[in-house]
Amino acid sequence: MTYGRTVRYFSLAILTCLVFGKAHATDPVGFYIGGAVGQSRVDASLPINTDFRETHAAFKVLAGIRPISLIGAEFAYVDFGHPTRHDGFLVSDVRMKGESAFGVLYLPVPLIDIFLKAGLARIESTATTNVVCPPGQVCIELATPAPIMRTNVGLAAGVGAQYSIGSLGVRAEYERFNASGGNPSLLSAGVVWKF
Repeated sequence: MTYGRTVRYFSLAILTCLVFGKAHATDPVGFYIGGAVGQSRVDASLPINTDFRETHAAFKVLAGIRPISLIGAEFAYVDFGHPTRHDGFLVSDVRMKGESAFGVLYLPVPLIDIFLKAGLARIESTATTNVVCPPGQVCIELATPAPIMRTNVGLAAGVGAQYSIGSLGVRAEYERFNASGGNPSLLSAGVVWKF
């Protein structure tokens, strides 16, 4: 699934909620939990000194608090997935996951919540490159480089929109992280439940 197609699906989901949803939460203040799925762009450095940029299915779980209607805080666990890339005799893959903490600013827009997020993320990544010989080929035996394992804390930011029907909210958002030797990002759609 490409970024363009993913954006179209998320936009369609938000528009459907706006057209067919009748109720909007009158009191957005409170605690909430939720989850989202989407597409990540995994961006990292490989053991052979090249860059790795691939997309993969991803998910996150989150919890947050909104003490007043304009300001909140959110904590999340994100799994960016495990994309793989084949380059001739080299097979590279990256595993990336981590936790984030955001301050959230909700813009005073009617019908939907538009929000901006900024904070810190702790991202763990493991990048490996293996030398493989296709079946039936004669190959020179090459040493496989050691994997690169990183854990970094860096800045993170995001933007999103949420439409609430009672205690249930449907949201779409984009987040970008500055950690783990690159700038991974996540485009996701999910639901939150306020209590």
